[in-house]
Amino acid sequence: MAHSRWYAQAGLWVLLVLSAASRSGAQTSHQDYDEVDPWLGFVPRSSPADSAAVASFLSDLAATRPAVCQLSVRSFGNRWDHGNPGDRIGILADESAQLGAHESLSQPITEPAAIALLAESLGHQQPCIRRAAARLLGHSQAVDAVRQLRSALRDREPRVREAAALGLAHAEDAGSLRDLTTALKDPDIIVIRMAAYALGELEDARAVKPLGEVLRSKDADTRITAAWALGSIEDIRSVDRLKPLVRDSDPRVRLAAVEALGEIEDYRATGSLADALKDKDVGVRRAAAEALGEVEDHKGATPLTQALEDPDPVVRRLAALSLGELDGLKRAPVRLVAALRDPDAELAIISAMSLGEIGDTLVVPALMSAYRSGNPRMRYSAVSALAELEDRRALPVFQAATDDRDQVVRHKAVEALEDWDDD
Repeated sequence: MAHSRWYAQAGLWVLLVLSAASRSGAQTSHQDYDEVDPWLGFVPRSSPADSAAVASFLSDLAATRPAVCQLSVRSFGNRWDHGNPGDRIGILADESAQLGAHESLSQPITEPAAIALLAESLGHQQPCIRRAAARLLGHSQAVDAVRQLRSALRDREPRVREAAALGLAHAEDAGSLRDLTTALKDPDIIVIRMAAYALGELEDARAVKPLGEVLRSKDADTRITAAWALGSIEDIRSVDRLKPLVRDSDPRVRLAAVEALGEIEDYRATGSLADALKDKDVGVRRAAAEALGEVEDHKGATPLTQALEDPDPVVRRLAALSLGELDGLKRAPVRLVAALRDPDAELAIISAMSLGEIGDTLVVPALMSAYRSGNPRMRYSAVSALAELEDRRALPVFQAATDDRDQVVRHKAVEALEDWDDD
């Protein structure tokens, strides 16, 4: 019976933490001078949890099953609201007694004893508790919390150093850059991997060179993390470092490299991404089709057009969508026009949208024919694309569409005619 009560109490903690997820946000130590807060200095807050509350929470959390513990820890964070009474709406009657504890844990932990307890928990045998401690320390905003995390990066235990790097990832503290880049040379691979992740969260371009060296790691998961981090930083100097990974022996690494190149959006990645469109792994091909649209280089038109013949429907759809994103594309690819009649309705609709974005008026007759589709979404897309092209030949379609049996299509046609009259 006592064991059941223990799990029940721990479960209530978890439910209260999860209830905060929709009202929480990751805190950051970075200052954005463009942002203002009318509530500054007048935000009603409960007192943050002290060491006793933190100890109780971690103890209860440790009693839950690992999957429940992980779900809880990944969901909680600091409150961004202003004490809105609506927070208590939808709370079950017997939950209300625990709201005070929940609210205190949603505040940044600042009590020195609580911070010391969390720092000690970075070495807990359960990974979920280490993650909880790292998260709470990272979100603390207290100078001592960051100091504890930096100090823990030099602990003799690898799992403590790993958790410390995770905490610094949550803290996003610019002053930790040197500590984290030093950790990239740690003797244990799990620490290197987490330090690379933290540097990605920091998004500091000074980390590009040390992260580029980590791309040569023999460990695939570490190469993946370093590629992700460089994509998060979005510095064009990373492009040449990432391109070799598009040919990596591990498809997961190739995927991470392609996604990172898409995030950076530099035209020098076009050739490598075009090669990735021929990858034997469908996930890599999908990512490459999307990334070429993010890069927006018109030289991606040929490989994307060829990808419209890919055996995978998602690759074909992403290729059609990306063709509409390219800069300076003068003529719509013939294969994209033909896709208006593709049996895959989603591909046909995406193709219509992209044809409107490209702006080639030679496709007006094909789009007018596409309006005769029995699919209202296709008719809507055809009208929308024709409106983008602003070609007088489309007027009969707009006029006919004002009587379309679908209300959304009718509204779009009326809007198109109004815009035409305004011009």
